[in-house]
Amino acid sequence: MTSDDTARRGSTALGVLGVIWFIGTPLSAYLAFVFGFALAGAEAKNAQLAEVLAITALGLGLGTPVVGLFIALALNNKGGMWAYGVIVAAIGTLIIVIAPKDGGSPIYREDLPVCTAPPDKEAGIPGC
Repeated sequence: MTSDDTARRGSTALGVLGVIWFIGTPLSAYLAFVFGFALAGAEAKNAQLAEVLAITALGLGLGTPVVGLFIALALNNKGGMWAYGVIVAAIGTLIIVIAPKDGGSPIYREDLPVCTAPPDKEAGIPGC
């Protein structure tokens, strides 16, 4: 076998992996939404299946590019290294930007009340 044969075989595998990532991730997320969506306190169609599909969508969305990068590195496929490297870098950057900065929950927390009452009338007022 020549190096061109190995590069072609690796390109096909990386291409198939890319198609699985590009189609499988949104399809799994859509199906998770369809099976888990419910309005006004109604029961979901199939909550367990929705949970499995959501985890599958996360696994495909975050894991497939990393696997593709490792395969490209193992096969010394420069095009695959660039393509999957850019995708992994973009996902990593997105995670860093979205992650909460204070180390806590991204949910808004109301600030503590500040006492604005005069000193002689601060009894019983929140924050005083």
